[in-house]
Amino acid sequence: MKQKRRKQHNQRFEVLSGEGRRFSFSRLKQALFFYILLFIALVVIVQVGYHWLGEQFLSWRLQIVAAEPGVMQQEIMVKGVVTRQEIVIKAPADGLVLQITAAGERVPAGTELIKLGVVSQAEIQAMRGSEGQEPDKDLWRQLITYWQQIFAAENEGKAEQNEETDNNTQQQTVGGSGENAFEEILTICNEHPGHISYYIDGWEAYNGSLYLSGEEYDQNIREGIITAEGDLVEAGQPIIKVVDNWHWFFNVVLPLYPGRLVAELPVVEIVFNFAPYEPVQADLYCFEIDEPGHEVHLTFIIEKQLAGFDQARWAEASLIYRRRQGIIVPAEAVFEKELTSGVYLNQGGRVVFAPVTVIEKQEEKIMVDGIAPFNLVISRPELVEEGQRLR
Repeated sequence: MKQKRRKQHNQRFEVLSGEGRRFSFSRLKQALFFYILLFIALVVIVQVGYHWLGEQFLSWRLQIVAAEPGVMQQEIMVKGVVTRQEIVIKAPADGLVLQITAAGERVPAGTELIKLGVVSQAEIQAMRGSEGQEPDKDLWRQLITYWQQIFAAENEGKAEQNEETDNNTQQQTVGGSGENAFEEILTICNEHPGHISYYIDGWEAYNGSLYLSGEEYDQNIREGIITAEGDLVEAGQPIIKVVDNWHWFFNVVLPLYPGRLVAELPVVEIVFNFAPYEPVQADLYCFEIDEPGHEVHLTFIIEKQLAGFDQARWAEASLIYRRRQGIIVPAEAVFEKELTSGVYLNQGGRVVFAPVTVIEKQEEKIMVDGIAPFNLVISRPELVEEGQRLR
C-alpha cells in the first residue's frame, strides 16, 4: 500500500492548455447597450421624480391653490318675537269638549270646529272635584257615553231618530236633574278662514310689530294651553284660534351695525331654528332707528307657512342679508403693492402680479374680482418676487 502511494506521489502531472473564453465583440455591444438603457431609465426616473417632487414641494412651500368660483354670504344670528293675525274663539258656555276638528289645516269660513256639550257649573265642579272631594268620574263617563251614542247614531244614518231622541232628552235634562245628559250641544264654527290651532299662549292680541329683548320676553312669558277632546271648559275661556297663515311677522332688535345696513334691504333670507331646513324669503315690513339706544328695530313679513310656525313665539334664526358670487382666494394671498391690492399668480412657472378688487372678506377667505377662475394663486407672496422663475 505504501509503495503504491509513493509511486503515485512520484508521478508528474502535465497541465494541458485549453482554448478558454475568447473575446466577443458582439457580447460587449449587448452589455454596453444594456447598461446604456439602464442609465437612461435611471436618468428619466430621477428627472420625473425630481420634477414631480419639486412641484409638490414648491406647491406646499408656497401654498399654491386654485382660485375657485364660490358664494359668500353675510349673516347674523338674531332672536325675536313671532306675531300673527290670530282670532281667538272662546267657549260660549260651560261644558265638555266632545268633538274637535283636526288642527294644522286651513279651513274656509263656516267650518264646524268644536262640538261642546253644555253642562251646569255645578256639574263642572263635581267633575273637577274640589278641596277634600274626589272628581265625579261617573258623571263624566255618563256624559261621554251619551255623546258617543249620539255620534254613533249619526254615523249610522239615524240622524232624524237621534234628533228626536236628543230633543226629548234635552227637554228632560233642562227641566230635570241634568245628571245623564247635556243641557245642549253647541256647534262652534269660525267666521274667518285660516289655519286652525288649539295652542293658545296669551300673545294672540299682538299683530305686527312687537319688539322685546330676551329678558323682557322671559319676564312676560305665558304658559300655553292646548284644547283637546274631553276637556272641561268654562264660559269665556279661550279654546281655539284661527291663524292667518298667508302672512306672519318676525320682530328683531339689532345693533346699529349691521342694523342700518339690513334696514336698507327690501328682502332678506331667514332660517328659523324650528324649521332649520326651510329658508324663507322675508320682506322688510317696517323699521325704526333708536339712536339713543343704539338699536335698530325691524319687522319682517313672511308669506310662507312653515311647520310649527303657529306655535312659535320666541324664535332664534339666522338672518342672511347679503349673498355674493365671485372668485374666492385665501386671505393671506392678497397684499398691497404700490398702493394696489393684488395677488401673485403662477403662470407657466413664472411669478406674475395680478391686481384685484376686494369684494368681500370672511375669516380666512376673500372674494376678489380681477382674476380668472382656477388661476394658480400663491398664498405666501412674501417668499417670491415678481418675474421669478419657479422651475
